[in-house]
Amino acid sequence: MSAAIASFITLAIVGMLDAGYLVWKHYKHNTKPLVCPLNHDCSTVTESRWSSILGVRNETLGLLFYVSILVAGILLFVMPKFVLLKLLVKIAVGGGLLFSLFLLWVQLYKVRDYCFYCMLSALITALLFVNSFFL
Repeated sequence: MSAAIASFITLAIVGMLDAGYLVWKHYKHNTKPLVCPLNHDCSTVTESRWSSILGVRNETLGLLFYVSILVAGILLFVMPKFVLLKLLVKIAVGGGLLFSLFLLWVQLYKVRDYCFYCMLSALITALLFVNSFFL
């Protein structure tokens, strides 16, 4: 397995864990609030009016994004010469990066607080974007 595909798959798995944790915490009732390693109240961001797009929660969109990217990474491992898939991955990850940058802007200028897990997701997406050019 090439290093680029291995790191791409690893980043997708880490992204799935991050987004999956947020999904789990949101839908698990009667739980403690999100624990932020940076002493912030992540729920200020995750429960804001910006926490969903067209009725779908952002962390759910993130989880679906990372699952799709993982599947694409596995397919690229099996079929490394699949040029169209490589192009689709670059487009998808580029779109994910733009959406992540928008959500970072929302955290800073609209909500005026930030969520560690959301920032981690944006970093993972940025790394996936860079990595996609080495596939």
